[in-house]
Amino acid sequence: MKLKTGKCLVLLSVMLLCACDSEESRFDAARTRALQNPDPWQAYVQLSADAERDCPSGLLESACSGKTLADYRGLAQTLYRKALSRSSPGAFADLFLRSVPPGGLEPQMPELAKKLIVMAGKSPGDRASAALLLAAGDVLQNGEWMQKDSVQAAAFYARAWLAGSAKAASRLSHLYSLQHDDASALLWQNRCTGECYPVQELVDVPASWSPRKILRIQALAKDRSIVTVNGQADWEDK
Repeated sequence: MKLKTGKCLVLLSVMLLCACDSEESRFDAARTRALQNPDPWQAYVQLSADAERDCPSGLLESACSGKTLADYRGLAQTLYRKALSRSSPGAFADLFLRSVPPGGLEPQMPELAKKLIVMAGKSPGDRASAALLLAAGDVLQNGEWMQKDSVQAAAFYARAWLAGSAKAASRLSHLYSLQHDDASALLWQNRCTGECYPVQELVDVPASWSPRKILRIQALAKDRSIVTVNGQADWEDK
């Protein structure tokens, strides 16, 4: 009986050692791939995917040891900070579209926010810069890391929408709703399609509006050059 128990313990030890070796080898491979990538942001994205594959976060108990998880987190943090230092648009968009900044970065957020606005202002407005423009709009509209500026925020949101960000339509509808510009809020609510999440506050159409005015706003929404209604929906009612 003792011999059988001893064999079981030896077998268990071997299995644990093999698991640890496999875990370490997977991390070593992931680290090598990340460090060979000249783009730190792409390296971070790849490492994050490798970490989720090797150590799934949705499990009740982690598939990886505490050491391996710490190794992944440490390398990811290094790559993330490196991407920010190199002004990676992807890193800046990710940082300011998060609800909470990664640990240790909060003291730098005001300075990084200024850099984000400059980068967004110089961006070409193509699909690749849509997230950066959306993040710039959020920073200016929320006023958490720099002075609030809803006018400039709206301009960035509009550029983000033109660049392909469906979420920007929801942001603009909410922004104009806060300013009690119901016509412009409805304009952007009509543009909230596809991946655009539901508008935070659906526009309550004033009872005084005629059906013709509502149809006019819906028609204006199809013109991508229009950012605000500015009385254009009223011309047929006069």
